[in-house]
This record gives sequence, C-alpha cells and structure tokens, in this order.
Amino acid sequence: MRRCYLPRHMLAVVTAVVVIGAGGCGYDEEKPIFMAPGSYGDIAIVVSSDAMVGAAKTLGDELNVAYRFVINREMLFNIDVYGPRQWDLSRNYKNIIFLWRVGDGGPVEKVLRDQLSDAGEARAAEPKGALIELEQPFASYQHAVVITGQDRNSLLSSARARADDLRQLFERESQSRIMRRYRHEGLNEQLMAQVWRKHRFFMEIPGGFQLNQDEPDGYPGVELMKTAPSRGITVAWSQSVDPGLIAEYKPLLIELRREMGLKMHGEDIVEDSFVWKEDTVGDLPALRLEGAWTSRRFEGGGPFWSWFVADPERQRVICIDALCYAPGMDKMDIFRRLRAVVQTFSLDRPQP
Repeated sequence: MRRCYLPRHMLAVVTAVVVIGAGGCGYDEEKPIFMAPGSYGDIAIVVSSDAMVGAAKTLGDELNVAYRFVINREMLFNIDVYGPRQWDLSRNYKNIIFLWRVGDGGPVEKVLRDQLSDAGEARAAEPKGALIELEQPFASYQHAVVITGQDRNSLLSSARARADDLRQLFERESQSRIMRRYRHEGLNEQLMAQVWRKHRFFMEIPGGFQLNQDEPDGYPGVELMKTAPSRGITVAWSQSVDPGLIAEYKPLLIELRREMGLKMHGEDIVEDSFVWKEDTVGDLPALRLEGAWTSRRFEGGGPFWSWFVADPERQRVICIDALCYAPGMDKMDIFRRLRAVVQTFSLDRPQP
C-alpha cells in the first residue's frame, strides 16, 4: 500500500530542496510537500538489481536525443542510473524511471510496494509486466514511471521498446507541471485579456513576463519578455487569402520569420542553421523551425524556435517565436519552459 513519507536526508541537505509548505502529502498544491529540485530534464533510472545497470544506461541513451543551440549540442535529458543501494538518490529528481523485476527483493522492491496501491501491485505482478505511473511519489512536481517484468531480459526489452513513448510522456508531463507551477505563482491575466481583445489570440502568460512591444511602427506583432536571462515570446502574423496553404510553403514562412526578426528584434536569422519539424501548438497543427539569430544592435546572438500555424477565420498565418539571449548558459531547460507557454496558445478563448 502507498505511504507518504519524506526523505531521511532532507533536513541535512537543506540546499537540495525547496520547501513550499509544511506537512501533508498529495497531488493538490493545497497539500504541499518538498518540491523536487533541479531541471524538468533530469531523469533518474533506478534498477532493482545491479545486473541491470548496464542495460539501463543503454535505455538512457535510446531515450535521449540531441538538440543544437547555435554551435552547442545539448541533450534533451540529463540521465543518471542508480543501482538498488543508491535508489534513495532518485528522490530529488523531477523524473524517475524504476525498472523492477518483481521478486528481486531489496530496497527498490520494498519502496515500490510501499508506493503502489493494491491494484498497482496486482498489475505489477502480471506475467506480461506493466507500466505504472506515480504522481509525486516523494516530492511535488515529480513524476515517476514503474516498468515491471518477471524476468530481466523481457523487462529490459520492454523498457527499450518504450523509449519513444517514455520520451514523449516525460516531455508532456513536464509541460503540464511547468504550467501548473506558473498558474500557482500567478499568471499575467491583465495582459492575457489585453492581447485577446486587441489581437484575438489566447495564451497563458506567466506573471514574470511583461509586454515589451505591441505593433511597433504598425508592424503586426506582440513581444513578451522576461529577464535574467533574457528570453521572449513573439507572436507575429501576416494576412493571407488561404493561410492553410501558405502554412505549408516554407519559403514564405522563412520570410515571415525574417521580417519579424528585423522589425521587432533588429536581428538576422542564419539560414544554414535551420531545422524543420512537424509539431503541434495546443490542438493546432504546426510547423516548427529551429535556428539561430544574430543581432544588428549588439555583438551577439542565440537560438530560436518558431511555430507556424494557420488562422483561417481571420485569414492569418501566425508565427509564434521563442528565443533567448543567455551566453554561457545551457538552453534546453529555457526552451522547455518557453515551449510549455507556447503550447497554451489558442485561437479561441477558453470559457470560464
């Protein structure tokens, strides 16, 4: 049966955690516990037997993908693997994968039996194995996945076959947790209402973001900025008789992004850095362009991600652009957070 408890070493390692309340246990923020520190890209893989450590590292390699931010290569996740005697170190990670061969005994099996409900334990004991998700097992804003099996080979094969699904699951859950935290801290609802009334798009804007530009010199675009480090989301658009078709014509999309960069940021975009991907923005189909920008106003530049969506009702092609200027800093976590905000974009305002 699942029990709620705090890590034994939490009081000793004060700097390793953020306390968001006293006592309590559960999913609701009205029942706060210690918040898992670190990045939403941090994953601990915990195995119930030392014999699985090597295979778990292979799973980590297959789970990860590389991104290029200008000239630097960063991985989507930061992954560490822990054997059963080190499982306790996973408590402070935002994301955890437990690989549990049922019957191994030891500390990992004990803690998972403590965490799982009776129904969860029954699923874990199924001969074919199971994938079981745990919300906030040891800390708030934490997500864990338990993959079970009756023998190590089938367990590890099953886990590796799920690598793509696990990658998407943790990115989806991270996006949800990031926005849940932003909502808890407070959204800039006044600015959200302002952009909806004037420009007819909706986006959940975190409280730390401020309006930096609104149709400068008549150019159709809005820039939202946050400092330390500097990062922004710009929404710009171009009128089109048939936006659905133009949204599939990449040269026109590049021209829209190029013009937006010049008019609103005083920047050039570096064409040989472009990477196109199919994506979504909320429930809208989108094309995503990843690339680099260089400033005309100062000596510097950085990465950008742009999403292009069609607005047939208002006959617009819309570019939703996320960029940052953070020399010497890793960019993956910044863009993960920007993407979470972008994914709340909608052409319809949610009803209360």
